[in-house]
Amino acid sequence: MRLTPMLAAILAGLTLAVPAEAAQRVEDTFFNSVVPSRVDHLIGFTPTTFAVHPPGQRVVPIQVRVGGRSYRYVFGNAAAVVGPSADIYLRNMIRGRRHPSPEGIFLDRRPTAAERRHVGVRADLGRDADVLAVQRGHPACASGVSRAAARGIAAGTVRTWSAAGVPTPASGDAIALRRAGTGTERSVEPRFGADWRLPTGARAASDGGLSEAASGSLAVAAITSWSRARAFQQTTCAVPVGGAALSDTTVRALAHPDAYPVSFVTLRRLDSARPIVAAFLKYLTGPHATTSFRQRGMLLVKDAWPTVPGPEEPSPLPPQP
Repeated sequence: MRLTPMLAAILAGLTLAVPAEAAQRVEDTFFNSVVPSRVDHLIGFTPTTFAVHPPGQRVVPIQVRVGGRSYRYVFGNAAAVVGPSADIYLRNMIRGRRHPSPEGIFLDRRPTAAERRHVGVRADLGRDADVLAVQRGHPACASGVSRAAARGIAAGTVRTWSAAGVPTPASGDAIALRRAGTGTERSVEPRFGADWRLPTGARAASDGGLSEAASGSLAVAAITSWSRARAFQQTTCAVPVGGAALSDTTVRALAHPDAYPVSFVTLRRLDSARPIVAAFLKYLTGPHATTSFRQRGMLLVKDAWPTVPGPEEPSPLPPQP
């Protein structure tokens, strides 16, 4: 059989990583993941093949023990699909539950009661929240906005601060809407109930407009995530929505209406796919994936979240020589 360059590299790595007498017990397998676009910036390339087996390093099989038997797996193929919502993929996974395959979903919400009959949370990974952020000192920091107003701003249907119930700032009444996302094909992260389409007149920004608001623009309404916004607390504020302000405490406890979990779910009944799922979960909760999540800014459940300066706290000075 003719080997592709990728397969040849994998087999070469296996030769280095596994003793010859154990090599025949290694199984090459695959795993498919679904990533909602609201958390894609936190997940990144974690589910793909060369994050599981980093390039330039030996391909080390993941070993698990399931049902009294040991398994060794190499993920020769691990793919991820990104979409505005995981709902349709979750429904399809449940519909196909009689023939489970190695797949899972990075879910950005709690499973419903009906879904929990067939789906289980295998890894409770992180926390985050939808945020409307403005420049610190903006009237909205004190007045807050209603939930309907926050939804309207995010959707681009509320275009002035006065229409949102906020006193007009010095920059004028017009809202300069910024939505987190790449803007590729006019897509952005769906937040505050607004969909993935970039509203007319709005702009996409990787941080959702935080940098622009922090630079002093009172017109900017930044629709973004708490994992991003908490680092800008000296220069921006997370606008209270529906009378409730965000904090690390309310986000971690999922006590704020705009907070959500980041978890990994699979079917409860996995049959023959169970050992493969166990191996992928071992990777997902292990050091390589954890390091990747931290680097991308995920607020991990198992971590003490990095301290960031608040509005009254100056940034620490660098050590003097």
